Amino acid sequence: MTIDIQTIQALRAKTGAGIADCRVVLEETGGDMAAAEKLLRERGAIKAAKRTDKETNEGAVHAYIHAGGRVGVLLMLTCETDFVSRNEKFQELAHDIAVHIAGADPLYIAQDDIPAADLEREKEIMRNQLANEGKPAEMVDKIIEGKLNAWYEDVCLLNQKYVKNEEITVGDLINQNVATLGERIEVKRFVKFGLAGGNHGCGV
Repeated sequence: MTIDIQTIQALRAKTGAGIADCRVVLEETGGDMAAAEKLLRERGAIKAAKRTDKETNEGAVHAYIHAGGRVGVLLMLTCETDFVSRNEKFQELAHDIAVHIAGADPLYIAQDDIPAADLEREKEIMRNQLANEGKPAEMVDKIIEGKLNAWYEDVCLLNQKYVKNEEITVGDLINQNVATLGERIEVKRFVKFGLAGGNHGCGV
């Protein structure tokens, strides 16, 4: 099946993937945009998983100021080589993630970054809520599991719906760029500052 260039460019604009990758997935899915986008995300995740043993010692510290100077974000985004760190797409990704942090206010980077004490406190709050609601004891653990997954989507950067495209998560956005740039990319640290309070950061 021949895919017209307008369709390819539309998928590229939506996902940030390369022209060749967009053409391939559109041909494989018979021009189905939704299926092609899903396939790109899956392949990005696979490529990202294959690079988990690579060190990310290069990258950039990106500063973003929002709301007339009342909110600021510092983000450390890393990659494998200095060549990619200077790439325009990598710089755009750093900016987009910083903008997301300013708007979505994550508390942690990923689930593994949540301190055990914070996680146990959240579970205890959930248990008390369920007990007050009279939920059967045998159902509590299963309900808490579902509530925790929803909580992760609220507080963990990589789990959050991306503010510019809520069909994907920030983790998906990073994986798309891994697929395009060919290197492992990590959010190592972020700090958010605000005149109204709520200053916080996460990372090492």
